Amino acid sequence: MKRWQIIILLAVALLFFFSCGSKFYRELEPNFSAIAYLEAQGYRSVRITGNLPEGIGCGPEDAHRYTFDAIPAEGKKRVDGWVCGGEAEWYQEK
Repeated sequence: MKRWQIIILLAVALLFFFSCGSKFYRELEPNFSAIAYLEAQGYRSVRITGNLPEGIGCGPEDAHRYTFDAIPAEGKKRVDGWVCGGEAEWYQEK
């Protein structure tokens, strides 16, 4: 294989991986935002455990609905909960 062919192959592979990586990040960005909100509320070791079905807990206007488990600031035992929100605002459903 000639040197220019290797360079083209590497450039195509790099472009492919960059494209996949940015799409993957956009898919997970709401998860990161929800985790940041929960950590700001005092939770530690936050894990998003799933998607909450529409009609359970969160409002119909919420773009994202997640179940989570985490360690609250005052405890050592994990608790479960729901977090709801959209692009800019999150809230914890009790």
